[in-house]
Amino acid sequence: MRFWRSVAVVATTAMVVGACGVDDEVAPVPGSDVSGSSSGVVREVIEIETLTFPGHIWDPFMPARSEATPATVTAVFTLPPSTSEIPAVVITHGCAGLGELTNAWGRRLVELGYATLVIDSFRGRDVSEVCSGREKMNIASVLYDVYRGLDVVAADPRVDESRVALLGLSFGGRTALWANQTRFKGLYGSGNEFAAYLAFYPASCYLRLEDEAEVGGAPMRIFHGTADDWLPIEPCREYVDRMQAAGRDVALFEYDGALHAFDDVTLGAVPYAFLNYLSPRNCEFFEQDGRMIDPDTGDVAGVGSTCVEAGVTAGYDAEATAQATVDVTTFLEAVFTPDSP
Repeated sequence: MRFWRSVAVVATTAMVVGACGVDDEVAPVPGSDVSGSSSGVVREVIEIETLTFPGHIWDPFMPARSEATPATVTAVFTLPPSTSEIPAVVITHGCAGLGELTNAWGRRLVELGYATLVIDSFRGRDVSEVCSGREKMNIASVLYDVYRGLDVVAADPRVDESRVALLGLSFGGRTALWANQTRFKGLYGSGNEFAAYLAFYPASCYLRLEDEAEVGGAPMRIFHGTADDWLPIEPCREYVDRMQAAGRDVALFEYDGALHAFDDVTLGAVPYAFLNYLSPRNCEFFEQDGRMIDPDTGDVAGVGSTCVEAGVTAGYDAEATAQATVDVTTFLEAVFTPDSP
């Protein structure tokens, strides 16, 4: 028998932005004493010079750098003990900002022997969250952040620049998949390349890019619960089918009965109902002539689209989290293991 806890959240826009759970803790600010530990793990709080693009979500859609203003975001760079260059994973958070869910993945990956760069895209821009719609952010800003994070990690002599992956959660899951788009690399990248892209329940499968199959050769993996009613899995199945038909290295890991944010232990075993968060579960938006279009109206898609509905759930699933950890571990080991001579 399942029990449900209801949480009424005041929201007028919310989850069409891209979901993601109760993730409200933030990284240490620069100057925090995180330089090392008795285990030999080194943690450094760094500042990343980046850009903030105008508008909200995808309006305007992927504007030029010339339209942006300078910004600085913080990130926590963690390295396990090593005597040689090691692989790394850049991690980008969900719409609620940087918190325990994001940091937990950072800890797991460090335990596996990988360096991690956990980026806080919100604090430096005075944004607390974008789930409720009270604050706005163009998704190009977060995309630009992860490319700059890649540059930082690739330049560090302790890291193998050819073995850096990107992992994103929900709102960040969209970033993780779209960061492999050839067009967006040309707009915002510097020439460095991620070795793999990992997206948990991404807020992108219901959005169809004009050139969605124009991606780099690095593998892309999606991790998604079958009971997700916030960002349902079916559009991701369809996306993966299209990408595989186009010959792209994309695959989907499914977790039976798991809800959105199934890997967020702070939610507890009893699912939460976010009564006022909005879901694009009935939406199919597509890019046309540089705009993300709602096919029902022909106008720019957004929270006013009739397909958007209120009322979503999220909940922790220990079994799904354990299996996802195994799946991520196996995938990254395959990606990061040098070819045998």
